[in-house]
Amino acid sequence: MPQRVLLRPHRIELIEKHSRFIGIGFPCQSLDAFKRHKADLEKEFPDASHICFAYKFFEQGQLQQRFSDAGEPSGTAGKPILMHIEGQDLIQIVVFVVRYFGGIKLGAGGLVRAYGNTARQLLLEAETAEHVPMVELEVTLPYAEQNRLDYLARKHKAVIVNREFGEDLRVRLELPEAEKTGFLDNVTPYLKK
Repeated sequence: MPQRVLLRPHRIELIEKHSRFIGIGFPCQSLDAFKRHKADLEKEFPDASHICFAYKFFEQGQLQQRFSDAGEPSGTAGKPILMHIEGQDLIQIVVFVVRYFGGIKLGAGGLVRAYGNTARQLLLEAETAEHVPMVELEVTLPYAEQNRLDYLARKHKAVIVNREFGEDLRVRLELPEAEKTGFLDNVTPYLKK
């Protein structure tokens, strides 16, 4: 089964024995993005009992995967969240589950079920799509070839990330990994030597 990505942030809320569980999922490409999301949630929910999470994404070709129980008993919160991320073959994602304690202890099994059910429900409701691995390229070419480059970028589903205008045109592109060889075959004759 191909890996999937979350298309946009999604949020749900469940109540379990008076405890409130808020599941929040974000598309996530980097540790910096994860840290920003976490800091934002800590500001939004400053009085939460726990803010547990799990993430799984590739950053610069390296798999980044981690979970945290955030003070809940070991293995009762972050691990069930990660299991549901993996069970749905999701990547480039972080899932947080915010808990407000409702006065009734759930026990280890109850916590595993509550955190797991929140993550499962969140991921079932969230809009996802098939993950397309991307690569980044940089090319330098004469200004006269700018229209050709734009045409080849569209043809190979590339997004131009940056253009630098110097003695020659330097362009950074992001394109599907499967399009890399075809793009390079087509653009190489026009590159600056």
